[in-house]
Amino acid sequence: MRKTNRRIVRHLICRTLPLICVSAPLAAQQGIDLLDAEQVLGVGESTGTVTVRAVLDDAPIGIGQSSHSRKTIRYDDGVFENFAAATPLLEPVASGGRKEWAQRFVVAADSVVVSVDVCFLRPVTDLSRSLDFDLRFYADVVANRVNYPGRGTGLLYTIEEDIRRAGDDICFRLRGALVGKALGRGAHWVGIEWNTTTTKRLGGDHYTDEDEADTDRNGLAVYDTEVRMRSLPVGAALANDGWTDPSGRDRAEPGEGLKAIGVRLLLATTHEPEPDPDPDPDPDPDPDPDPDPGPDPDPEPDPDPGVITPPPTGEGYTACRPTVAPLTFEGDIKVSLCYQTAKGEMDDAKAVYGSDNSGLLYFFQRNNAEVFVKVLNGCSINQHRWVYVAPLTDVAFNMYINDGRNPTWAYHNKLGDLGEVRANLMAFPCAE
Repeated sequence: MRKTNRRIVRHLICRTLPLICVSAPLAAQQGIDLLDAEQVLGVGESTGTVTVRAVLDDAPIGIGQSSHSRKTIRYDDGVFENFAAATPLLEPVASGGRKEWAQRFVVAADSVVVSVDVCFLRPVTDLSRSLDFDLRFYADVVANRVNYPGRGTGLLYTIEEDIRRAGDDICFRLRGALVGKALGRGAHWVGIEWNTTTTKRLGGDHYTDEDEADTDRNGLAVYDTEVRMRSLPVGAALANDGWTDPSGRDRAEPGEGLKAIGVRLLLATTHEPEPDPDPDPDPDPDPDPDPDPGPDPDPEPDPDPGVITPPPTGEGYTACRPTVAPLTFEGDIKVSLCYQTAKGEMDDAKAVYGSDNSGLLYFFQRNNAEVFVKVLNGCSINQHRWVYVAPLTDVAFNMYINDGRNPTWAYHNKLGDLGEVRANLMAFPCAE
């Protein structure tokens, strides 16, 4: 039996998406906030894709994000030969036990995860709908000039799902806590572990006579990616943590070569965090007895608040829309925020302090600041302006930051949830 002390809350099935090709253009996703999972769009599969929210209790936080360059990394061709009834490849083990398969992905530039697709089949003879599997990320190591999964990243994603009809194959789209996970430039492994007694089959794309791999000078197959497999638990005496190469590189057995397993990554390119280009100075020990009065306490309505993405409609969120922009930073970047109390009262936040690149907003009393906002000029470093937001409230609010040229950056807080610090190092491209 699976242990009940899980680190992950049971998933929520969002919806079943219509037929859309996985390789469809991603241009329509421009401007999505990668730390807002509700804004990440799903992509369909040949049999329909079930969108799954993987909720992790120690989800990545404070990670930069990007909405301008996305790439799907996949090594399969969309046809999994082991899903055919007469094909024994990746067949469940009759004696049971857990297996873990891992695939190597090469990331061209520092990126964050938008979503992960994992494809399974429920055989026609399978009487159970249930499916559970674990997903892990591993570093890449080399032993005797062969690549293997190495140290785990420390994050475990446990998914509990089902495939409703026997004979169906489904690619589950995982996001939720996966959104924003950083993957540095280079090679990474994604491992899928599942209990083979459930008889579900993980997707396996194999080279065939019509789809042959290139060969080296020794006649052995050269694959686009690497696949490894191991049985669990791992014996202490096994080399390479029990990982073996199951791909079958002997060209004397055509069609046996495992090309890829059914795992794909959708990534958004980002950059390594850089030092603060304009660090905050130390506080003045002797403040001016007659300080600057600060921002206009009664700002004029913002004539162009920008295109505002509708906030989530779930319980606890507010549908309020700001009517003024109490903070304006360098580059004509405007910050607006509205809130709604537990009694249903709505109003605009006001500024208690503001400079060229930072400010404080309050809801009820001027001496009780609720949200700190900072927008820095990182144009000389990564050609973008950087946004930092630190709320200290559990009141429902909608915050919008807009530069008048690019998609509005949004933050929606739910009533009763203590707001989290968020950072976006690629919030707004600098003007050319």
